[in-house]
Amino acid sequence: MKRTENSPFLDRILTWSLDHPMPALRRYLIATLVILMIAVVRAAFVTELLPWLLFIPAVVGITLILGEGTGLYASLLATFAAAITLGTFVQEYYLTGQQWAGSVLFLITAGGLARVVGELRAAFRRARALNVELSEREAFTSSVLASSTDCIKVIDLDGRLSFMSEGGMKVMEVSDFNDIKGCPWPDFWQDAGNTEARNAIANAKLGLTSHFTGKADTFLGTPRWWDVSVSPILGPDGKPDRILSVSRDMTALLEAREQQQLLNGELGHRLKNVLALVQSIANQTFRQSDSVEEANAAFASRLAALGKATDVLTSTAWRSAHLDDIVRAGLTSVEGLGDRVQTGGPAMKLDSQVALALTLALHELATNACKYGALSNDSGMVSLIWDYEAVENTSDTRFSLQWQERGGPPVLPPTRKGFGSKMIERSLRSYFRGETSLSFDPAGVVFRIDAPLPKSGASVA
Repeated sequence: MKRTENSPFLDRILTWSLDHPMPALRRYLIATLVILMIAVVRAAFVTELLPWLLFIPAVVGITLILGEGTGLYASLLATFAAAITLGTFVQEYYLTGQQWAGSVLFLITAGGLARVVGELRAAFRRARALNVELSEREAFTSSVLASSTDCIKVIDLDGRLSFMSEGGMKVMEVSDFNDIKGCPWPDFWQDAGNTEARNAIANAKLGLTSHFTGKADTFLGTPRWWDVSVSPILGPDGKPDRILSVSRDMTALLEAREQQQLLNGELGHRLKNVLALVQSIANQTFRQSDSVEEANAAFASRLAALGKATDVLTSTAWRSAHLDDIVRAGLTSVEGLGDRVQTGGPAMKLDSQVALALTLALHELATNACKYGALSNDSGMVSLIWDYEAVENTSDTRFSLQWQERGGPPVLPPTRKGFGSKMIERSLRSYFRGETSLSFDPAGVVFRIDAPLPKSGASVA
C-alpha cells in the first residue's frame, strides 16, 4: 500500500508553531487582527454572493498555527465580522432571515473545522513526540548493540541469518554483513556444534530455548569458542516468527581453564616432590641427631629454609627463581651477620628443583659457619660468588659457584658425614648435573659447583 506523507511545507509550519509557543494574549490578538483584515477586504472587494468564503481559510490557518482554542475564537469572531459587513440598520433585524441562517450555518461549519484541524494539530504533536521517543529508543538500542561484545543475531525460521549486531560483527570479524546475510547459520559451527545448532533451531520453532557451547571460526578464520543461547521471537499471533541467537566469546575462558588444569597438575607434581624432599630431610635429620631436641631444632631450621625457597618459587608459579633471591633465602640463618658475608655474581635463574636444593645447601653451609666456621667468631668472613663463562674452542658455557670461609677457627674434617654434607655433595651434584666439591681446608671450608649450562638447571637471566 502506498504511504501518504504530509506536505513538507505543512510539516515545517506545524513544527515551527509547536517549537515556538505563544502566550494566550498574543495568539488571540493575532487572530483578531487577521479576521478584521479579512473583513475589510471582504467588505471592499467581495460581493454579497460570497460573504463567508474568505474567512474559512483564515480559521483553518489560525487553528493550525495557534491552536484549537484560538481557532474557535476566530470562528466566532469571523461570524460577527461577516454579519457586520453584510447587515444594515435599515433592515429590521440588521440581517435578513437568509443571512441569519447563513451566519449560524457558517458558525457551525467554521467551529467544526476548527475542532477537526485542532485534532489534526494535536495528532501531529503526539506523532512528533512518538517519533522522538522512537528515535531515542532506536539510538539507545543501536548504541547497546554496538557496545555489546556479544554476537547478537536474528535468524529466520529456515535457519538463515537476517541480522547481526554491530558489536557482533566486530567479534566475528565481519566488515560487511551482506557477505554472510542469508547464509545457513548452522553451517558456521564445527563438529558437534553443527548438530547442536540445528537442534537449537528446531527447538526454537517449537517455542523452546536452547543453550550450548560450540566452536566456530570468525569470518577471517580465527578459531573461537562460543557460549550460545537460542530462543524464539514470537510474532503477533504468539507463535515463533523469527529466532534470536546470542553468542559470547569464551575462548579466553576455556584457555584459562585449560591452563589452570595444567597448573594444577604441575602443582600436584611439585607438591609431591616437596613432600618427598621433606620426608628425606626428616629421615636424615632424625636418624643422625643425638637427641630429640637437637633433631627438632635442626628439622625446624631446615623446614624454614625450605619455606623461604618455596616462597621465592611461588611468585614465579614454580617455573624458576633468580639466583639472588635463592641466596637471600638460603642465608636467612645469618641475618645480623650480613656484613660478614660477601655475595656477588651476574643475574641468573635456576629451575625449581635446583633452586630448592641450593637453598637447603646454602642453609647448611651458613648454619655450619655460624656454629663452627668463619661466622662463629668475631672476625671471620664468608665469600659467595658465582659466574658463567664460555669454554674455549667450544659452544659450551659453564656455571660456577664458590663458597669460601676465611678468618675462622682452624677447620677439622668431620668424623662422619651428616645431612648437610650429603645434601651438598650428592644431591647438588645430581641436580646440577655437574661437579661439586666440599673441602675442609684448615683455613676455612670451601664449596664449589662446576656445571654445564643449561643442563645444570641454571640460565642467564
